[in-house]
Amino acid sequence: MIIKTWELDKSKVPLKLHYTEDLSHLTKEIDQIKGIKPVEVTALADKTADIYILKGQVQTILTLQCSRCLSFFDYPLQSELDEVFLPKDLEEQWDDDDERIHILQSDEIDVTAVVQENVLLNTPYVLVCHEECKGLCPTCGINLNERTCECKQEKVDPRLADLAKWFDQNDTSE
Repeated sequence: MIIKTWELDKSKVPLKLHYTEDLSHLTKEIDQIKGIKPVEVTALADKTADIYILKGQVQTILTLQCSRCLSFFDYPLQSELDEVFLPKDLEEQWDDDDERIHILQSDEIDVTAVVQENVLLNTPYVLVCHEECKGLCPTCGINLNERTCECKQEKVDPRLADLAKWFDQNDTSE
């Protein structure tokens, strides 16, 4: 969605936005995102002095793949929009480190780009279906959340492997 700045310039009340955005192209561009439902955007766009402000919420459901068990799971994403847009001539007056500030290159505010950025920044970095996820058996590959396997799991610290062998030899000789 594109908002023309002149619409906000002449309006005496904030512009209400309530729409859905299709960001399904992210599944082709971002490996971690396996699916995305239409993004619901509810926001207010307003002008204060020479500053354009966009505040609201973004929500959707992402389909992600667990990094432990490789199962697909739905992740409900809900985040806040709090963005500031400045005309190019006011760029020097603001802190460069503020990530909320966007410099306008024309008389248009590209809400779609801001929503997409918001979704990407709020997608979890570590993808885990639930905190107690047991993952896959390193020997047979069975999903340990669904069933247990019969594999023998000997955990020996590689630094102590020689000591374990020594104990095994001494146990058999007695």
